Amino acid sequence: MNGLFAFFALLAAEAADAPDRYLDCLLLIEDDIELGRRAAQLWADEGGGASAQHCLALADIAAGFGKLGAARLEEIAKRNDAGDVLARAQLYAQAANAWLDVDEPENADAAIKSALELAPDTAELHLTDARVKMAKKDWHRVIAAVSRAEDAGVGSVDGYVRRGRARLEIGDTEGAAADTVSALSADPSNIDALTLRGDVQRAGVKIDVQLSGNP
Repeated sequence: MNGLFAFFALLAAEAADAPDRYLDCLLLIEDDIELGRRAAQLWADEGGGASAQHCLALADIAAGFGKLGAARLEEIAKRNDAGDVLARAQLYAQAANAWLDVDEPENADAAIKSALELAPDTAELHLTDARVKMAKKDWHRVIAAVSRAEDAGVGSVDGYVRRGRARLEIGDTEGAAADTVSALSADPSNIDALTLRGDVQRAGVKIDVQLSGNP
């Protein structure tokens, strides 16, 4: 099972609404996308609720209908049976990522805004917000989003790289260097962090930190 479906299988294990059928639905999509999509649609038509709709949204995305899947995720987030506030916020965040994957940053921005309205103190949502703002080249908001996630106790290599890249774009080379060091300290072989290091050094800031395994 790949990372995406492993993640949603974990959600399925925690779901109160037909978790066994939900997991079966995900596994069928992974085995045969078209058959899985038809099965998810049938389950949804039978009244399978938010779980069925969520599996169908994932099937849409897997089958190449990313816009449809993203829109469906947003609709699920509005449902009373979609879970608690955090679960609904996570659905909006999933929609934001799906919108980004089909190059719809404005729709992604609206989706993550809805997520943050529901759960403003959730660090992972701010990291998704940083990805959205990065796609829009809204550099100052990228920096703010990653910093909010960090303040909430969650740092990530991707977040450090995005903030470093944003800082570099606005001319804050020292800040970009600091984020580069944070990223490489967490993952010395991260390609994006190594690329950022090269760009920061070409901008005139030497990064002296020596990390095992780095060139």
